[in-house]
Amino acid sequence: MKKTVLALSIMAAATAAQAQSSVTLYGRIDNGFQFESGIPGGHAWSAESGDWGCSWFGLEGAEDLGGGTKAVFQLEGQLNTITGASAGNLFGRHATIGFTNDHYGLFKVGNLGAGELSQDSWGTDPQLMQRYAIATLVRGRNWASASNGAEYDSPVLLGGLVFKGQYSLTNNTSWNSAPVNSAGVPTGQGRTDAVEGIYTFGSGHVRVIYDEVRGANGSFNNVYSASRSILAGGTYVIGPVRLYAGYQHLSAPDATNASVGVSNASQPGGVSAPTGVNHEWVGAAWQVNDAAAITGAVFHANANNGNGNATLFTLGATYALSKRTFLYTEAGYVHNSSTSNINLGNGPYGNNNYDPSTGTSSNGNPDYGHSQTGVFAGIMTMF
Repeated sequence: MKKTVLALSIMAAATAAQAQSSVTLYGRIDNGFQFESGIPGGHAWSAESGDWGCSWFGLEGAEDLGGGTKAVFQLEGQLNTITGASAGNLFGRHATIGFTNDHYGLFKVGNLGAGELSQDSWGTDPQLMQRYAIATLVRGRNWASASNGAEYDSPVLLGGLVFKGQYSLTNNTSWNSAPVNSAGVPTGQGRTDAVEGIYTFGSGHVRVIYDEVRGANGSFNNVYSASRSILAGGTYVIGPVRLYAGYQHLSAPDATNASVGVSNASQPGGVSAPTGVNHEWVGAAWQVNDAAAITGAVFHANANNGNGNATLFTLGATYALSKRTFLYTEAGYVHNSSTSNINLGNGPYGNNNYDPSTGTSSNGNPDYGHSQTGVFAGIMTMF
């Protein structure tokens, strides 16, 4: 009898523990095809993974600790599902553990990865950070990442206000610079930090994001990758239409031609590494019916130090086949002024240095003053 009671007690305890904790496997796969013209050497057809959004897989879990507090974790990695290769480290997007409480908020520590707050700018982007979207004219600056860090998210305050804050360490004796290699030279990314405020009201929302990403030597030496960013934008819903508008300013006062990896000879006359960029956009998303949506947006960016301006025009559509699977397509056209050469694919700053004898270039930038046009289509499924 005692053995029976003991066995029943163990089973009950195990059942209760299972009910108080959970682990979920999740992910998504995005594959499609793309055509782009105006790239060095002509045009290209390609099969692509992640034109609408990255493919990934992950694990997340929670354990009830009592008193309304839970221990939580997240592990997430990115994939190139066209080739089957891992896109970066195994859990390069997220690897965090922390605590959450409805009254006190969320605190987590670890590899914040794709959770760096600049990536929250998708909430102000009519194209939701597709290939041709808010990151294009700032050459991928809104795709910043952060490791060795901690984040705090507040609960909802004052009827709709949420704050977030992040801080990432360099894990070496320099507070701002990246770790040094065997030759004593800093390599990689320096310290990052960010704050964000989001206010939701009625039919709209507004968010403001300030973040800093430092270069390997701890300075702001590349406006498109190691800079200060302040972004403000929001949305407002009118019937089936969601309106979008936003503004972003990038600042890198320490940028030089050398720090961004270009030579004076490769630049047009009067052009040198930009130390500031102003970026603004407007757009709309129309939910045609339960399955179909159409999105359109115009983005404009102007860089100082003679780098001119560029305008991106986009038009996209999605069609839901189910709650988990949808088809997508988007067209984009970027028009560059005479001293600008921004491409559609978040390429780095600088001349394309196309070599016609080998048909290769270090990036996909067009010639200065030239445009690029692209279109892609594919399918996304989530699990």
